[in-house]
Amino acid sequence: MGLLSKQNRESNGHSSQTVIAEGTFIEGQLKLTCHIQIDGQVKGNIETDRCVTISAAGSVEGAIRCECLIVNGRFLGKVYSKSLQILEHGYLEGEVSATEFTIEKGGVFLGSSKNIKTEEVVPLESVKKRDKTLPQQSKKDAQQYA
Repeated sequence: MGLLSKQNRESNGHSSQTVIAEGTFIEGQLKLTCHIQIDGQVKGNIETDRCVTISAAGSVEGAIRCECLIVNGRFLGKVYSKSLQILEHGYLEGEVSATEFTIEKGGVFLGSSKNIKTEEVVPLESVKKRDKTLPQQSKKDAQQYA
Protein backbone atom coordinates (compact mmCIF):
# COMPACT_ATOMS: atom_id res chain seq x y z
CA MET A 1 0.00 0.00 0.00
CA GLY A 2 1.38 3.43 -0.95
CA LEU A 3 1.72 6.32 1.46
CA LEU A 4 -1.17 8.19 -0.12
CA SER A 5 -3.37 5.26 -1.04
CA LYS A 6 -7.16 5.57 -0.70
CA GLN A 7 -7.23 3.15 2.21
CA ASN A 8 -4.60 5.14 4.09
CA ARG A 9 -6.46 8.43 3.50
CA GLU A 10 -9.69 6.96 4.82
CA SER A 11 -8.10 5.49 7.94
CA ASN A 12 -6.30 8.60 9.17
CA GLY A 13 -8.39 11.36 7.59
CA HIS A 14 -5.31 13.16 6.23
CA SER A 15 -3.60 12.54 2.94
CA SER A 16 -1.07 15.34 2.65
CA GLN A 17 2.46 15.84 3.87
CA THR A 18 4.72 18.86 3.67
CA VAL A 19 8.38 18.18 2.92
CA ILE A 20 11.16 20.70 3.55
CA ALA A 21 13.77 19.44 1.08
CA GLU A 22 17.45 19.00 1.84
CA GLY A 23 19.31 22.22 1.04
CA THR A 24 16.28 24.37 1.97
CA PHE A 25 16.44 26.87 4.85
CA ILE A 26 13.24 28.31 6.34
CA GLU A 27 13.05 30.91 9.09
CA GLY A 28 9.75 31.79 10.76
CA GLN A 29 6.63 30.17 12.16
CA LEU A 30 4.93 27.19 10.49
CA LYS A 31 1.31 26.30 11.31
CA LEU A 32 0.15 23.13 9.57
CA THR A 33 -2.78 20.71 9.49
CA CYS A 34 -0.73 17.92 7.94
CA HIS A 35 2.39 15.86 8.59
CA ILE A 36 5.72 17.58 7.96
CA GLN A 37 9.04 15.97 7.12
CA ILE A 38 12.13 18.12 7.50
CA ASP A 39 15.14 17.16 5.38
CA GLY A 40 16.47 20.75 5.30
CA GLN A 41 16.82 23.39 8.02
CA VAL A 42 14.13 25.25 9.95
CA LYS A 43 14.75 28.06 12.43
CA GLY A 44 11.50 28.96 14.17
CA ASN A 45 8.36 27.42 15.63
CA ILE A 46 6.33 24.56 14.18
CA GLU A 47 2.74 23.84 15.21
CA THR A 48 0.64 20.99 13.80
CA ASP A 49 -2.01 18.55 14.97
CA ARG A 50 -0.16 15.80 13.09
CA CYS A 51 3.41 14.41 13.18
CA VAL A 52 6.75 16.13 12.62
CA THR A 53 9.68 14.06 11.33
CA ILE A 54 13.22 15.43 11.34
CA SER A 55 15.27 13.22 9.02
CA ALA A 56 18.98 12.46 9.43
CA ALA A 57 19.80 15.39 7.11
CA GLY A 58 17.32 17.74 8.81
CA SER A 59 17.68 20.23 11.64
CA VAL A 60 15.29 22.43 13.60
CA GLU A 61 15.98 25.21 16.08
CA GLY A 62 12.92 26.56 17.89
CA ALA A 63 9.77 25.18 19.50
CA ILE A 64 7.56 22.36 18.23
CA ARG A 65 3.98 21.61 19.28
CA CYS A 66 2.62 18.48 17.61
CA GLU A 67 0.87 15.12 17.97
CA CYS A 68 4.13 13.21 17.56
CA LEU A 69 7.76 14.10 16.93
CA ILE A 70 10.32 11.75 15.39
CA VAL A 71 13.92 12.99 15.56
CA ASN A 72 16.59 11.31 13.44
CA GLY A 73 18.44 14.58 12.76
CA ARG A 74 19.18 17.54 15.02
CA PHE A 75 16.73 19.51 17.17
CA LEU A 76 17.47 22.38 19.57
CA GLY A 77 14.59 23.90 21.54
CA LYS A 78 11.31 23.07 23.27
CA VAL A 79 8.92 20.21 22.47
CA TYR A 80 5.25 19.85 23.45
CA SER A 81 4.00 16.53 22.11
CA LYS A 82 1.98 13.45 22.95
CA SER A 83 4.69 11.17 21.55
CA LEU A 84 8.41 11.78 21.08
CA GLN A 85 10.93 9.37 19.56
CA ILE A 86 14.65 10.02 19.24
CA LEU A 87 16.00 7.55 16.69
CA GLU A 88 19.50 6.10 16.34
CA HIS A 89 21.00 9.18 14.63
CA GLY A 90 18.81 11.71 16.44
CA TYR A 91 20.08 14.53 18.65
CA LEU A 92 17.75 16.59 20.83
CA GLU A 93 18.91 19.37 23.12
CA GLY A 94 16.32 21.29 25.12
CA GLU A 95 13.11 20.96 27.09
CA VAL A 96 10.66 18.13 26.48
CA SER A 97 7.04 17.92 27.61
CA ALA A 98 5.56 14.65 26.35
CA THR A 99 3.23 11.83 27.32
CA GLU A 100 5.45 9.17 25.67
CA PHE A 101 9.21 9.59 25.27
CA THR A 102 11.55 6.96 23.79
CA ILE A 103 15.22 7.06 22.84
CA GLU A 104 16.76 4.41 20.60
CA LYS A 105 20.30 3.18 21.18
CA GLY A 106 22.61 5.79 19.65
CA GLY A 107 20.10 8.63 20.07
CA VAL A 108 21.18 11.61 22.18
CA PHE A 109 19.09 13.70 24.59
CA LEU A 110 20.53 16.65 26.53
CA GLY A 111 18.10 18.65 28.60
CA SER A 112 15.06 18.27 30.80
CA SER A 113 11.86 16.31 30.37
CA LYS A 114 8.42 16.43 31.91
CA ASN A 115 5.82 13.69 31.60
CA ILE A 116 2.45 15.28 30.84
CA LYS A 117 -1.11 14.20 30.41
CA THR A 118 -2.59 14.77 26.95
CA GLU A 119 -4.87 17.56 28.15
CA GLU A 120 -1.84 19.46 29.50
CA VAL A 121 -0.36 20.05 26.02
CA VAL A 122 -0.88 23.78 25.42
CA PRO A 123 -0.38 26.17 22.49
CA LEU A 124 3.02 27.85 22.29
CA GLU A 125 1.47 31.30 22.82
CA SER A 126 0.18 30.19 26.24
CA VAL A 127 3.61 28.97 27.30
CA LYS A 128 5.23 32.33 26.54
CA LYS A 129 2.65 34.10 28.73
CA ARG A 130 3.41 31.77 31.67
CA ASP A 131 7.18 32.34 31.64
CA LYS A 132 8.21 34.61 34.50
CA THR A 133 11.54 36.02 35.67
CA LEU A 134 12.69 34.84 39.08
CA PRO A 135 13.06 37.48 41.80
CA GLN A 136 16.70 38.39 42.55
CA GLN A 137 16.62 36.55 45.92
CA SER A 138 15.47 33.31 44.26
CA LYS A 139 18.37 33.50 41.81
CA LYS A 140 20.84 33.86 44.72
CA ASP A 141 19.23 30.91 46.53
CA ALA A 142 19.45 28.76 43.40
CA GLN A 143 23.13 29.64 42.87
CA GLN A 144 24.15 28.41 46.31
CA TYR A 145 22.98 24.89 45.39
CA ALA A 146 24.71 24.86 41.97
